[in-house]
Amino acid sequence: MRAERHNDITSQPKTMLILKGETMTKTKKEINIARVIYDTYPNADLLPIDPDKDCRSLQELLAKVTGENIGDGLFRFIVVEIVEGGKSTVDGAIRVIERAREDVEAVLQALRTVSVNQNNKIQEDINHETI
Repeated sequence: MRAERHNDITSQPKTMLILKGETMTKTKKEINIARVIYDTYPNADLLPIDPDKDCRSLQELLAKVTGENIGDGLFRFIVVEIVEGGKSTVDGAIRVIERAREDVEAVLQALRTVSVNQNNKIQEDINHETI
């Protein structure tokens, strides 16, 4: 996704979003967050979601992902967090996704530490067995 700001004399500043080859010009208040999520999420086209129907608004996408098993917990999590924690705003969405990224990075770091410690322990055991 690429965003570019354009100003012209006759209108207010607009943001152009380039999503999956489709250019949409929207004012900041008109950005369809549901469609941004769907268009930028890897392999979203494999989900049982009709973007034209289910992504008309965040509330419709929320109903879809909470009303049936779409087979992707991370996609569901993103939508729910943006609606509930992010208050369905772009700034709120950024805030909750950044917080989620920090949480995931903390867990990933802990898993890496455990893995290194486990590998070191295995190597120590091998070294003691060969002595």
